[in-house]
Amino acid sequence: MKKILFEHIRQYWVIYLTLSSVFLAGGVFGAVGSGVLDTQKASELSKFFVKLLGEQPTTVDSVFLQKIAKDYFLMMAAIWVLGLTVIGTPLVYLIVFSRGFILGFTIAFIIQVKNIAGLGLVLFTILLPSVLAIPCLLLGAGLATIFSFLLLQGKSNGDILRKDFLYYSAASLLISLGAVAAGVLQGYFSIVGTRFLGF
Repeated sequence: MKKILFEHIRQYWVIYLTLSSVFLAGGVFGAVGSGVLDTQKASELSKFFVKLLGEQPTTVDSVFLQKIAKDYFLMMAAIWVLGLTVIGTPLVYLIVFSRGFILGFTIAFIIQVKNIAGLGLVLFTILLPSVLAIPCLLLGAGLATIFSFLLLQGKSNGDILRKDFLYYSAASLLISLGAVAAGVLQGYFSIVGTRFLGF
């Protein structure tokens, strides 16, 4: 499995490099956007953030974990559907950019509001789950882009197209399960992290 994955990335490294760059660009824009908020908006977001922390479950809540996992699955499902269309690639890149923007903005804003404690919260509740979540996002987006290009170039037809579709769908499902696992981890770490750090 690992060998197949490495070979796949080696073959389509340009696509994955582009997606990674788009994600990083989103993260940078998000971090910069957090720093240029005016005082009023920053204050409102800070109050909203504190309110969210107050509403955070204090024990492992299956409903809370399922909601986060569902959000991740729906995102991956949307990417899969966009891969089935020839014109879906720009929207796939937009999703990747927006996820990077949200991540960058969230990290920068939490550290800005909570300082050192915020850094601990970011490391524990965001960055650790992202070790799994980000690769799943990029792999799912890469597969969608590759399949869209196959349709656009018209290289696949008949039995070959069916085989490519089955491979694309199976690989996307496997990656989606990984994304769901990342969502569960994020929910779990956010509950444990906020308790451990005293939020």
